[in-house]
Amino acid sequence: MKKWNITRPDEEAIGALTRGSDLESLCAAVLASRGIRTVQAAAEFLGTEELSDPFLIRDMQEAVEVINQAVESGSPICVYGDYDCDGVTATVMLYSYLECLGADVRFYIPERSEGYGMNEASIRRLAEEGVSLIVTVDNGIAALAEAELIARLGMTLVVTDHHQPGEQLPEAAAVINPHRADCPSPYKNLCGAGVALKLIAALDGGGYDMALEQFGDLAAIGTVADIVPLDGENRFLVRRGLEYLQNTEREGLLALIEAAGLSEKPLDAHSIGFMLAPRLNAAGRFGSPSLAVRLLLSDDPREAAELAAELDRLNTERKTTENAIMQQIGQQLRENPALLHARVLVLAGEGWHPGVIGILAARLVERFGKPCFLLSIEGDTARGSARSFGDFSVYQCLHAASGVLTHWGGHKGAGGMTLGVKDLPEFDRLVQQYAKAQFPGVLVPELSALLLPPALYTPKQVAGLGVLAPFGAENPEPLFAVVGASVTAVAPTKNGQHSRITLRYGGVAISAFWFFCKPEGLPFRQGDTCDVLLTLQADSWNGKPCIRAQIRDGRLSGTKQSAYFAARASYEAYLRQEALPVPYYGRMLPTRQELVRVYTAIGQEDMSLEQLYASCAGEDMNYCKFRICCDIFAERGLIALDTVEGTLRRLPVTAKVQITESQVYVKLHRLANNNSN
Repeated sequence: MKKWNITRPDEEAIGALTRGSDLESLCAAVLASRGIRTVQAAAEFLGTEELSDPFLIRDMQEAVEVINQAVESGSPICVYGDYDCDGVTATVMLYSYLECLGADVRFYIPERSEGYGMNEASIRRLAEEGVSLIVTVDNGIAALAEAELIARLGMTLVVTDHHQPGEQLPEAAAVINPHRADCPSPYKNLCGAGVALKLIAALDGGGYDMALEQFGDLAAIGTVADIVPLDGENRFLVRRGLEYLQNTEREGLLALIEAAGLSEKPLDAHSIGFMLAPRLNAAGRFGSPSLAVRLLLSDDPREAAELAAELDRLNTERKTTENAIMQQIGQQLRENPALLHARVLVLAGEGWHPGVIGILAARLVERFGKPCFLLSIEGDTARGSARSFGDFSVYQCLHAASGVLTHWGGHKGAGGMTLGVKDLPEFDRLVQQYAKAQFPGVLVPELSALLLPPALYTPKQVAGLGVLAPFGAENPEPLFAVVGASVTAVAPTKNGQHSRITLRYGGVAISAFWFFCKPEGLPFRQGDTCDVLLTLQADSWNGKPCIRAQIRDGRLSGTKQSAYFAARASYEAYLRQEALPVPYYGRMLPTRQELVRVYTAIGQEDMSLEQLYASCAGEDMNYCKFRICCDIFAERGLIALDTVEGTLRRLPVTAKVQITESQVYVKLHRLANNNSN
């Protein structure tokens, strides 16, 4: 369960927005909930129709002069990129443009094993090959030592990057980065491909027509893939780029779209983020990033099809590897449940593929609602990735543990680290210490949603949400709250892995899918009154407009989330053997009647803990006491409890079982009685 923050539609702001525009009321309600309350503010957010002058970026003129001189003199140029999707698209864009100018140009992207950014070995190799100018894309802002080496070897460096600069800039003929403190460019949130597009426009004289026509599709892919904010100029780039992508003549993209099964479907930011970008990223994770570059540069349909098929195969390998590691993680957590109840998940395993541990850390955060540090062990070294949410800063946490780290870096939401295997226990201790000191309460993932007025649940209103697209970072797809709906039907989909739920809400019927949630795992059943959070999309059926609704979270109506999270925090603190207020132990100890109540609600088929708790919760049964009941049953062999999957089921019983002999019960009974005396 996540914490819900539900806002109500602001009727005054909705009226102001709809009276002065052609926005639908539901769209206006979403804008108002995000602080956009005037027509002018809405127009600025929705209607960015141009990119700012590329020459407003500091050092752009110097970069153009250096690159043009190299092109005109025939000096060898190397575009030095990065192995992720943003770096690959930026590399292809600049390389292609310079090649069309007749430049003596090549590209270099380090393999993942070489690490991120420039390295000494590759720089020396390029010098031996006669390269005189290196232009970075999507990297270079932190390459201080490498920049000095380039100068010593007699080469010229131009840096184009979008990552945050440090106090010192690299030694270069030009350093193009909108985040420079002295950069007057009005828009800062470009990705590497966006910066590369502006450099191309500047090289072409400053206009964007050619740059967008030739490279808008790649810029859109890089922008979505790098999860930069989809506001301002990025919204313009992605909107325009999607138009070019839908009609692209680039053989590599056509083959990739075919391999992803998107040929007959409209392309949007979701298509890029979940279908195209993962395949391009798979090259750098499980093969060589040069495969992705070759695909995007290919003008041979047969070669493009072969390369796209290889990227598709690598993406499948990536998913298989992820699933295998997740199974190992699940086994770790089952063998050592204390790991799951820690404030922060810190997990390590032999030979976990470094190309996927960041992805898996993000999945674990979503699944268990805790920051996650995931490390792969190779010999006596552990390398890892971390992901978090809310106010928990990965960067600050790594800083607190830096005494045992050989390398580390990152930002608030993500980071990476390297340390000796022998230091893993101390690293774990320091991470948990930081979490306890900074967040003595409970860390809870949050979802923000707008209360959905039943009268606005119409195909016309939902279709009006389309002007908010493209959705992504800083502009998420709107989430709507349906409160107090009657569950009139629940059915599994054909494969049984998903649920289709019909709700009656304020006089309207809502049919919604809850993907990856089986009917037996739902927190409610047919006949219940529930609350759900869902997304809405316009669709059509038999030629008529309709609505496609997808549930993202749900619970029984009346659930008191503050009490739930407080009780869950107490349960985990108890398992961590942290001292609790004296009265807590007595309130945690279940009576015989309460044990019977929970046990009789458990079925012989797997059911979710959340579903069982929903059927047992009450004033006398908070989540902490409920979980104590389940732990008692599991210890005595009455149920099979899988805390990783969050499921349980009743087991056959052939002999009488004394509940009061459970060690869980005995320990808590002793604590309750000792504290009451």
